[in-house]
Amino acid sequence: MKQIGSLLTAGALALSLVTLPAGAAEAAPALEETAQAAAQAALTAGGAQSIQYALWQDGEIILTGHAGNYSRTENRALTDDILYGVGSVSKTYTAAAVLKLVDEGKVELDAPADTLVSCYYVTTYATMALGISDRVVGLEKKADTRPIYAMAAPDLLEKEQVGTMKELDLEAVAALEPDLVVMPKKLMDYAAPLEELGIPVLVVNPESHEALTGMLELLGQACGVEDRAQALTDYYEEQLARVAQLVDGLERPTVYMGGNSSYLTAAPGDMYQSSLIETAGGVNAAADLTGGYWTEVSYESILAMAPQVILIPAGADYTAQDILGDPQLAAVPAVQSGAVYEMPSGIEEWDSPIPSGILGTLWMTSVLHGDAYPFDTFTADVQDFYKTFYGFEIDPALITK
Repeated sequence: MKQIGSLLTAGALALSLVTLPAGAAEAAPALEETAQAAAQAALTAGGAQSIQYALWQDGEIILTGHAGNYSRTENRALTDDILYGVGSVSKTYTAAAVLKLVDEGKVELDAPADTLVSCYYVTTYATMALGISDRVVGLEKKADTRPIYAMAAPDLLEKEQVGTMKELDLEAVAALEPDLVVMPKKLMDYAAPLEELGIPVLVVNPESHEALTGMLELLGQACGVEDRAQALTDYYEEQLARVAQLVDGLERPTVYMGGNSSYLTAAPGDMYQSSLIETAGGVNAAADLTGGYWTEVSYESILAMAPQVILIPAGADYTAQDILGDPQLAAVPAVQSGAVYEMPSGIEEWDSPIPSGILGTLWMTSVLHGDAYPFDTFTADVQDFYKTFYGFEIDPALITK
């Protein structure tokens, strides 16, 4: 039995592992109909794609079921084996489910995972931040495109590369015999085959601050570094409180953040990058756009937004000079004042929900409110962060705007 692997698998997928115990009372047809009706109502009210549920009575599960479709892109039926990631609300139920398995002797908490396969750069970054990158035996492809690996954990570049965000080499993963595989939600179809091979899987979806800290906590538990994970999440909360105090009462400039491939795409209000702008004391110029990813805009739209500041993400294919030199943007206030800034590109993607993502908030705060939070202070904070959590001295010349 993979002890800690079973813990994480049970934790991350608790809602899909509920089964009817032997001897439980059979649910009456009317109860089944009522439960299905309630599930359908929940789908409609919450805008969800699928739901799985269980009903308890007198300490026993008397009914389980599900409703909806597998996904928005695959119109196939749900089964009891469908996997769900942990979210903010479900963490409470996940913890309860895990402790119940502990009480039943099916899970032990004293066997941390010694070897990991990380299928996703965000989770590989997490192993560095938690001080466990030496346990990684396999990771995502194109590792050499991530500058932070060479700086903080060069041994990662020698590890087996097992997949991308679109596909995973199951045979390569199985050959590594890891104690745990950590994968993004986009790869979750590979989780069941790995479980059938006896390889525990943790499915994560760190697309928000809350989901990121939840992932760090789970990975910390899996690898026996809970204190390290707690220190990192505490740092996050402390810095968020610090930023809130720094920008309190200050004028909030209108900020336009371009996408990675083109500055004619912007971060809509529901995107993670929008939350960074707001937290850093700005107003997202594209907040009224819909969608959860970079959204195309026209020159006319940017002129109408009239941003006072333009920000360029770390992974952009263009530069500040491209924007400043575009004659169709000459009337934009940010261009006229030269307030076009590039997030550092030679470290990590600070505008993404990664363990160092708090530095993206701090960078924006310094750019938008330099009088309250000078860039020299920010640079010192970055150096301290990487020394404390990644264990290396970062070159201050890489910290730019």
